[in-house]
Amino acid sequence: MRTKRYTAAMLALLLSALLFQGALAAPAAELKLRVREQPVAAGCSDFYAIRADGMLIAWGAPEFGGDGKDPSFEQARELLPNAAAVYTSGRGATFAVDKEGGLYGINTGTVRFLPMLQGESDPDDPMKPVKIMDGVSMVSTTQFHTLVLRQDGELWTQGSGVHGAPWLYEENVQKGKHNPYLGDYYVKVMDHVTWAQAAGRGGLAVTADNELWGWGLDASGRDNKPQKLADNVLEASWNVLIRDGGWQGMVEMTEGWRWMYDAGEFQMSRVPELDGADRVSSGAVITRGGGLYLLDAMDGEYKQVMDGVDFADRGERTTLVIRYGGVLWSLTQQEDGSLKEERLGTGFYGGTPGDRHGLDNFKTVNRYQAGQFTDVKASDWFADNVKSAYELGLMKGNSPATFAPNATITVAEAVTVAARVRDIYWGDGTSFTAKAGAAWYQPYVDYAIANGMMNEVLTDYERPATRAELARWLDSALAGEGTEPATQTVRFTDVTDAHPDYACIMDLVRAGIMGGKGDGIFDPDAPVLRCEAAAMLSRAALPSLRLGAGS
Repeated sequence: MRTKRYTAAMLALLLSALLFQGALAAPAAELKLRVREQPVAAGCSDFYAIRADGMLIAWGAPEFGGDGKDPSFEQARELLPNAAAVYTSGRGATFAVDKEGGLYGINTGTVRFLPMLQGESDPDDPMKPVKIMDGVSMVSTTQFHTLVLRQDGELWTQGSGVHGAPWLYEENVQKGKHNPYLGDYYVKVMDHVTWAQAAGRGGLAVTADNELWGWGLDASGRDNKPQKLADNVLEASWNVLIRDGGWQGMVEMTEGWRWMYDAGEFQMSRVPELDGADRVSSGAVITRGGGLYLLDAMDGEYKQVMDGVDFADRGERTTLVIRYGGVLWSLTQQEDGSLKEERLGTGFYGGTPGDRHGLDNFKTVNRYQAGQFTDVKASDWFADNVKSAYELGLMKGNSPATFAPNATITVAEAVTVAARVRDIYWGDGTSFTAKAGAAWYQPYVDYAIANGMMNEVLTDYERPATRAELARWLDSALAGEGTEPATQTVRFTDVTDAHPDYACIMDLVRAGIMGGKGDGIFDPDAPVLRCEAAAMLSRAALPSLRLGAGS
């Protein structure tokens, strides 16, 4: 719950409330936090994801404990139905929260997560989820301690020795309770908390008043008790936080900041690249436009590595990502510092209730008459594609009577049609109206940039667009249902995994939206003909027209 994230309707209420300056301050209301969705978790060599039907699945092998098996993604084990969130430390500790707020421990045969759990795990099946408690909003865990944020805003910590609540360490030593491998205590840290993150020996908490508190964070080794660190904070991880940036018109703004705490000094610095941040976790930030930024271990800077992202979790070497439409990806760090992208499958939890995206959004908006265009004959291979692209409002003729099927489309036109596809697919309902004096295509370019479809700076929008460029922008416009693969066997000699647009091209080719030119050639640098563009767009919107759809 982010108390400073108001809807436009609530803004009017806020302004009205400011008129009553003499009113007495009301006591803090009891919190009723929702269960925070977190449908992916990446550990050391174990991985977890929640399907769209709510089933939590797991593959790989936990570093400690586990059931001795190492299933592949294709043979992933089903662990828990009705799941909403999953968290793992990468060192054997894994938790899940169901949609009603029930907290479960996984791999409980090795790690004693919470005192009340001891003795309840199944020795014959350590990966079987074990119910711990109800009324949980979110969890954050490391190898040696866990934070549990309850739906009433109470933040509790369980830890071992100096971990979790380090100020209790001396007290526990005096009581003879200092086994570093067992949970020595389970204590309440704070009230009125809306966000929590385990870090180092202690953790971070954001209150309903948007105050950032921290404990046990001092790099000098001091075991600090909870203390206030900053104001106007929405979420925070161990090295980056999201601050409330106020309003620009009716649009709420957020700012990305880096921070460090050492020897009693709390320091922050603005990171403009992370402005617009919406979700944050250790080493990963997701912006409202769906941009995924990961912390580069080589230079310590955050860099965008993917767009169209709903959820992500960074593990030791692999980051799991759910992109728009419920597509699950893995990004694995290579020895040279690059990331290997692998699309794992579709049908995973993504988005929020009420999302309007889907292929059903493509509706007939124009009527195509027989002989609509004199240069498109019924016998032409692209006739049905031109008809569909016209009827769906994705393309027009170059005159009322002609389509010019063999003319090339410009970069401006390619960006325009890709933006139209995304706008319809996601149900945005954008009014693409150019301002006085601006180029006709500028609203489409602005939309593409704002939604992560374009990251490059282009100077010539009148030159012919290439097949690779249209693939890049169209793939970004569609995800999940929009690019469900029809075949996995297509390969090209001129588009290998070294090509910068390899993933985008292969997404569309395997889905039957784009095709090659025969003899294993894709020809990525060739200009796009208008008939080819009509074919790509109509296939993207109507799976029945896709290559291989009838086979």
